[in-house]
Amino acid sequence: MPLVILFGPDGAGKTTLAKTLIKELKKAGRNVIYIKMRSHHLIMYLVLRLLQKRKYIPKTHSPRIIDYGLRVIFRRSRAFLFLEFLNLMLWSFLFVKLRLIGNNIIIADRFSPDSIVSLHIISGNLSTIYKKILLSLCKGSITIYVRAEPRILLSRKADEKLSESYLRYLLILYDRMARELALIVRSMLIMDTTKSSEQHSARVVVEFVKRYL
Repeated sequence: MPLVILFGPDGAGKTTLAKTLIKELKKAGRNVIYIKMRSHHLIMYLVLRLLQKRKYIPKTHSPRIIDYGLRVIFRRSRAFLFLEFLNLMLWSFLFVKLRLIGNNIIIADRFSPDSIVSLHIISGNLSTIYKKILLSLCKGSITIYVRAEPRILLSRKADEKLSESYLRYLLILYDRMARELALIVRSMLIMDTTKSSEQHSARVVVEFVKRYL
């Protein structure tokens, strides 16, 4: 059964669109499973919490602050990226691959494209091999790239102390990711929520996904 991926920067509207999509698919009698992949799962989640407890990284939910803290500590560490990569692959197998065997549609509100961007920020130069393997997890999926202009992202995430220059850099990485994904996914929709209303964006996404199921 299909894997539907919503990826893009935080604040663009992925979660809102994912919830509406799930609601509409369930109305149509589909079996839907919701997942949310982050860069730091399983063992790496414990490592992150330990670092926060020791005050090497601030206790926050802000991806920018967490990734910056990890970058300062592990930028030159190949072992860290290797463990992150293994954890992402294991998480994908347990929570995605096994569930796709059944009669399920998986809605991924964040997946390996978001993790690749995060790891790129931490490492400064993510290994091409790691990147290709993580991208392969999206092969054949129905993919929605949810983006918005930096000023909009900034207003939606005002509590995270983001800067417009950082968000511009983030969008460059995500736009590049979208171009690479377009070559391997089944279909891709680019949904810019800068000017689009929540209702219009949701309607476009639902119609797009239903077309390819």
